This record gives sequence, C-alpha cells and structure tokens, in this order.
Amino acid sequence: MVRLVVLAALLALLAGCSNQAVYPVAMQPEVGVEQLPRWHSGMLAALDQGQHHPAVAALFAQAEQARQQRQWQRALTYLDQARQIQPRNAAILYRQAWVSLQLNEANRAEQLLRRALVFSQQPELSQRLRLLLAEALDAQGKSDAAEQQRRRVVSQS
Repeated sequence: MVRLVVLAALLALLAGCSNQAVYPVAMQPEVGVEQLPRWHSGMLAALDQGQHHPAVAALFAQAEQARQQRQWQRALTYLDQARQIQPRNAAILYRQAWVSLQLNEANRAEQLLRRALVFSQQPELSQRLRLLLAEALDAQGKSDAAEQQRRRVVSQS
C-alpha cells in the first residue's frame, strides 16, 4: 500500500513537470505504430523510441541503456516497471516481448504479444505485433502457427 502511495505521488510530481497529458489507466490513448521501435533482421533499433508518459519514457531510456550493454534481464526489469504504470500500453508489451526473445523465452514473448494484440486497435500496430509473434512462434518450433500469422499480416495489408 505504501508503494502505491509513493508511486502515485511520484507520478503526480512527474506529471506536474511535463507538458504531456497524464491519463488514468482506463483512458490511455491508443499507441501508434510510430511509437514502436523498428524490428529488422532480429535486431531492435532502440527501446526508447516514441513519445510516452514521462515516467514510462524515463524507464524506456534506462531499458535502452541496458539493451546497449546486452543486459537483457535489467532491461526487462525496467520494462516491467513501465508496464506497472501503463498495463495496457501495447508498446511496452512489444518491447518486453522482444527482450524476452533475446533471453530465449519465446513462450513468454508469445503471451505478451497476444496480450498486446488485445489492446491494439490499429491495423498497422497489429501487423507489427503479429510479425514479432511469428518470430516467437518460430523460436518455439511452431512454424505452422508462425506462417499463419505472417499470412494474416499479408492479407490485411
């Protein structure tokens, strides 16, 4: 309970320092595709791309530093903290899934991506999530399911 009060106070303080709107969890704005990091040939451009709530942006910056040092577990810790602030943010779930793949935790990545697809309402965002989901499925040896996800992306393009 004390942690919740401290977190709420910290968020209120950060919100006062920001020119961005702070949304309650139920009213979080839809995440745009431009806020997701680029995925190319098994690599992620950066974990801190896009405009986000100030506390989440700070955690993304810390996760990006950890990514550059290939400290995957530390990056995942920062992303877990960001998800506690915005649990329905598909961009956070996308990043967590990518880091999970780096840790060879394809099953966890699949779960995170399926959850992100529930919150995604934009076709472009869903396509990016499905492509990464196909990577996670391939890593688990589920090539038929992976191919199905890729076909779904192509058919919805």
